[in-house]
Amino acid sequence: MDPENLSNFSSMFVPRTLKRPSSGPASTAKRANTAGRLNATTFNGNSKTGKDENIDNNNNITTTTHAEASKGESEKSDLITEHTEDDHINASYSPAQKADLTNEKDISVTVHQHQRSLVVGTSLQTVPTYSPTQPPIPQPLLIPSDLFHPQLIQYTPHAEIASLSPTQLTTILTRHGITAIGRNIPRPILSFTHCEFPSKLHDNLQRVGYDQPTPIQMQAIPAGLAGRDILASSSTSSGKTASFLLPLIVHTWALSQFYNGKGGPYALVMAPTRELCSQIETQTKKMISGLTLMKTALLVGGLPLPNQAYRLKQGAQIAVATPGRLLEIIRQCEEIDMSNIRMIVLDEVDMMLKMGFEEQVMEIMESLPVPENSTRRQTFMFSATMPKNIQSLANKILRDPITISVGHFLETKHDVADKSNNISSKVITIPEIPVKQTILWVENSSKKKQLFSLFNDSKYWRPPIIVFVESKLGADLLAGAIEKKCGASVASIHGDKNQEERSRILDAFVNGEYEVLVATGVLSRGLNLDVRMIVLFDMAVSVEEYVHQVGRAAKYGNQGWAVTFINEDSKHLFNQFVSILKKQPFGRVTPLPSKLLNHGYTLYGKG
Repeated sequence: MDPENLSNFSSMFVPRTLKRPSSGPASTAKRANTAGRLNATTFNGNSKTGKDENIDNNNNITTTTHAEASKGESEKSDLITEHTEDDHINASYSPAQKADLTNEKDISVTVHQHQRSLVVGTSLQTVPTYSPTQPPIPQPLLIPSDLFHPQLIQYTPHAEIASLSPTQLTTILTRHGITAIGRNIPRPILSFTHCEFPSKLHDNLQRVGYDQPTPIQMQAIPAGLAGRDILASSSTSSGKTASFLLPLIVHTWALSQFYNGKGGPYALVMAPTRELCSQIETQTKKMISGLTLMKTALLVGGLPLPNQAYRLKQGAQIAVATPGRLLEIIRQCEEIDMSNIRMIVLDEVDMMLKMGFEEQVMEIMESLPVPENSTRRQTFMFSATMPKNIQSLANKILRDPITISVGHFLETKHDVADKSNNISSKVITIPEIPVKQTILWVENSSKKKQLFSLFNDSKYWRPPIIVFVESKLGADLLAGAIEKKCGASVASIHGDKNQEERSRILDAFVNGEYEVLVATGVLSRGLNLDVRMIVLFDMAVSVEEYVHQVGRAAKYGNQGWAVTFINEDSKHLFNQFVSILKKQPFGRVTPLPSKLLNHGYTLYGKG
């Protein structure tokens, strides 16, 4: 590994010593003995100073420093040594983050010098879980004894974060609505500078507009960097994608440097739709730009399989896939090596399960071999809602996870009936939706007239706009009608259009060529689009789907607006829907129509 690359990991990672593989991933590095010696080397121009950290069986550390005569001697060694340096940190914070740090007078956010230390344990120490009402107890971060891969890096908290008092941590968690449950939970970061990413990754984050971490990123990123499995839930457009991409990129880049880019992919991201996979891959490319030996592969239906298989054979470190296409490749392309995948992400898990992908996901998880010399992989599960079947899946595939939720979640339990009046009991947990919501009772015959009235009134015209409809034909017809009646630039998108056309339409919408996009549910799942207004022309098929569709406007916060047309066609959802709407914060939902409030329906018909 190039020593210049190592300097990018100046403070986040403590030194590890690993054997260099003789011929690619097959010779996976052995883990360092936690009761043995760790070597760290600091490069400073042409001179070189070595630090030996000796750790006895009682985990006591002593450090000795020595000068070495020549650089050539170390190059003859078959050991790769990573190092840390003392450095100055000059973090920039938003006003809220400054308030977090200065809640007590003894904490400073100015420039200071800090040292890193290493504490090694043979087992994980039980630590109380924490939430806004129960702060974490400050203590050293321990290295797990069963590392999931030959980590070249090991996360240790930034000095400013490590020095926060329990009172300050409580303030931070409460202010940002963060709840985390699990053992040895890393403290939340307040700035991306607290992670000491490689400098190129920092530059890429700034270029794509990531100034400060969102609440889900504050807690999930350090948990991911620390090698933990994660089950996370947060509202749509809250920054979940970067929450898993950043730790995934950091670990994957280190592995790629170690293996010289061979033997990939090292990381796999699965999502339910082609559009979401395409957006995740595009975002990944932006983040890894300029990082050596880093490539992606997009594995989705609607595009030729041989081209995607060839991309994998050529060497890709990160694969982004729909479950269906990935299974095709696993079954049909036995020559493609999937044995070195060490990190797996399941994004939009609730929609993945709702679309019937659980069986495929489990087949994939069981078919991928655990990498050589590893006891497990690191797995993330991210979702906007948290139905019970997600917890059931998590129990099967996660190991000692940290469960993270951001915001206030609403739980309701109802006996519900589907359109065939089949009755079942259902518990759903959904986040508060940070969007203004208006529910209008509109009969089917009046929907178009009501929509045109909204769009032709300057008070309500708020492009860019997404209009959700139930059918593919309805999307095409309504798009033409809006363009004719309202003079707007409109396009439609749905599953009958090929992948190339769908990608072109999405790109045009993002670039402002279309003011309105009429879509089926394909756009409700995870896509990060800057939308100011959502119209549910046809009510969503479930309350969970409603959360995903309305959440498309969440990026604008209080400026986002969602309008839903509802009538008796959705009466099987009335009980749950009204219950969830009433639990939203005051002022978030405009007064509900009387016909919805006084519908009088029970599960067995009108009461």
